[in-house]
Amino acid sequence: MRKVSAHYYLRSDGSFGKRPIISLDCDGRIASVVEKGDDFKEEPSLEYYPGILIPGFVASIGRASKSLSKLVIVNGVLRLQQESELLSSEEYLKPWEILKQLSTASSSEYTLGHYLLKHTFQAAQLLEQAEWGVLRAGANPGLLVLQNIDLRNMALSPQSSFKIIQR
Repeated sequence: MRKVSAHYYLRSDGSFGKRPIISLDCDGRIASVVEKGDDFKEEPSLEYYPGILIPGFVASIGRASKSLSKLVIVNGVLRLQQESELLSSEEYLKPWEILKQLSTASSSEYTLGHYLLKHTFQAAQLLEQAEWGVLRAGANPGLLVLQNIDLRNMALSPQSSFKIIQR
């Protein structure tokens, strides 16, 4: 069993939980999510990443777009459904670039959590994929960590990036 943790994680309501420990089984499915908050203590074999843990981004592509699958992994899309026109290909195949543009804009009216939900939980709901886009026991969303985040303001910065933890 693999255990990962970070400063924060994205909850399915768009808020952030503090100091989670997420246990993954050998297939990458989430076995448990425990929010430790200020009671966090290191454990043996715990992988700690500075930043915010989020589910992999969710997208859909048409049948003829199979060649895009390698490209979307680079952009953080870890869950991809074919033959669906429910999500805009242009917007959902490049979520990281869109998130950085929108959430670093000084006039942004929405929070980082709002933008993350759109490309994870809400996109998975549109595609009727209950195991995608959410960090909860039984789900298999893939796992990313957002790094170099302004954790005081929960905002992206020009130096922000993401790392794939679990495909």
